[in-house]
Amino acid sequence: MEIIWFFKTLNKYIASYKWQFVLLFICLIFDAAFDSVFRASLKFIIDAAIVPQNYGLLILILSLLGVGAILYICIGLLGLSLGARLGILITNNIRHSLFEHLQSLSMEFFGRRSAGDIVNCLIADTQKVENGLITMGLTVVILELCNLLFSTIFLFFLNWQLAVLSCIGLTVCTIAPAKIASLATDVGYKLLQKEGEIASVVEENILSQAVVKIFGLEKQMTNDFSAHLNNLKQVYVRATFLSYLVQKVPMICFVMTQLVILSIGAVMTYRNIITVGTLTSFQVLLLGLNLNILGLTSSLPAFIDGVAALQRISDILSEIPAVQDAPDAIDLPHFSSDIYFDDVTFSYSKDRGGVKNLSRKIRQGDFAVFVGQSGAGKSTIINLLTRFYDPDKGRILFDGIDLRSCTVRSLRSQIGLVSQDVILFNCSVRENIRMGYLEATDEQVEAAAKAAEIHKFILTLPQGYDTPVGDRGGQLSGGQRQRIALARALVRNPAILILDEATSALDPATEAEILATIERITKQSTVIFITHRMAHASRADVTYVMENGSLVVSN
Repeated sequence: MEIIWFFKTLNKYIASYKWQFVLLFICLIFDAAFDSVFRASLKFIIDAAIVPQNYGLLILILSLLGVGAILYICIGLLGLSLGARLGILITNNIRHSLFEHLQSLSMEFFGRRSAGDIVNCLIADTQKVENGLITMGLTVVILELCNLLFSTIFLFFLNWQLAVLSCIGLTVCTIAPAKIASLATDVGYKLLQKEGEIASVVEENILSQAVVKIFGLEKQMTNDFSAHLNNLKQVYVRATFLSYLVQKVPMICFVMTQLVILSIGAVMTYRNIITVGTLTSFQVLLLGLNLNILGLTSSLPAFIDGVAALQRISDILSEIPAVQDAPDAIDLPHFSSDIYFDDVTFSYSKDRGGVKNLSRKIRQGDFAVFVGQSGAGKSTIINLLTRFYDPDKGRILFDGIDLRSCTVRSLRSQIGLVSQDVILFNCSVRENIRMGYLEATDEQVEAAAKAAEIHKFILTLPQGYDTPVGDRGGQLSGGQRQRIALARALVRNPAILILDEATSALDPATEAEILATIERITKQSTVIFITHRMAHASRADVTYVMENGSLVVSN
């Protein structure tokens, strides 16, 4: 069943290149056909040319084989070129589909799947699919199956009795590893899951090095990693053993088959039932079949890895976004009146709460501050308002329109968000600001930077606005990153500006400067400010105090 599913799934990615695949398969078929003809030609060389001393026929046969060899080389090179091209085309097609689908998934998915595991799936697993499909797997399987087919035809042409015995032996060689291959695929899938966990652990450790070093956790982290490696070892040993067993079992069966055929064939030649040329050609074909089976079984581990990797990729591709546009979703008009939380209840899971029975109105033009300790439900309000999640109960009305009845894009296009953990991309300052509105002109980018009061600093950078910010903005200070993130939010001229703990990690002077900047911005936008500091409430038009997911005070 896994093989059928594998081909059905692959067909989605292969369909665009079907004619190139047809040409590749023609190359593989010619390769297999010539190989079998070359082996079978021994009968004619011995029985029709060498034994009767027919020199003319010998030259003719050798000349035809020479022409075939030239075609074999040319077509073989064409097949190699096609295989290399198709391999990267299909791999990139899968990666593009996977990456595109990731963009559509809701925050709920990224909350339960680690980034390291996703990256491992996007890079390593797609590489395994390529190996299983082109480099070491499917093309080798097709080539060797064609070799088996043509060799079997010639075996029947030489002597049907020996051919029948050979087919019985080959059938046993094929059936014997089938159950083991299915089990090997299941264990291979578990191995890839373990490798994904390892990638997640390594990523988490790298991103947490400051904490690891300050608390002296190096030894603890190493011990934990060793435990993960030990778990990986146990699964790896079993998966590798089963993969090798899939290779070995057919070889054992084939050796026994070959011994029986050789014994019977030798007796038949001794009694003049078949000729020496027939026995020689039969044995060469049978030895060739041995190599074909070896090639086939050697490619099976890569094929099995490819099936398991495609299963993991399909797991992600089968994920359905928790937040989607309704079939009849409308575009939201420009925000003009109020946002109303109508008896809203939401929890992330049964063990992690959010908000409960929240009813509150935020009017257009307000500077609204939500105050509360960590876990009080402040950020959950933002997650619901931006439709990163949908309420379990109740409604959120945007100028009287339920957010679930409008398109996500039309909602988010009116929102600018600046969070505590500023995410900057590894590109220039200008491009980072333009991420807020991709069609923004250079003048609009600079205007947003001026509004965020970062323009003068940018001009002091080595390349000005074209200066790279480094990985995650590592070339800039926390306050500079925060202001660039604020400029990115402002360049889209948002109707609603949301700041989620956006100043909590800054020093008091920088925080005061940014808060003053935000106060000036409130003249153009509705501002929702999430904080755990009650002192910030003095700047607000309206303040809401959250505790355990509920609104306890408002003014």
